[in-house]
Amino acid sequence: MVKHGYDWERFWIHFVFGAVIGAVLGGISWLQNWHQGLSPWLWIVGFSSVIALLGGLLGDRFWEWFLRNLRWW
Repeated sequence: MVKHGYDWERFWIHFVFGAVIGAVLGGISWLQNWHQGLSPWLWIVGFSSVIALLGGLLGDRFWEWFLRNLRWW
């Protein structure tokens, strides 16, 4: 049976997974675009936060879009 509505457990799974993936992608992006004065913590935490929130709030729709468009990385 498919459960409709908002599920906090799914939100946190998507959120935590998004935070980890966002931190990895933020670190890679920071290494590729490094220059003097660019704070690695701000860059990585920013990436992590955005991906975590999008993953948590949009759930499977975001991850489907993300995986389809991953090749631009």
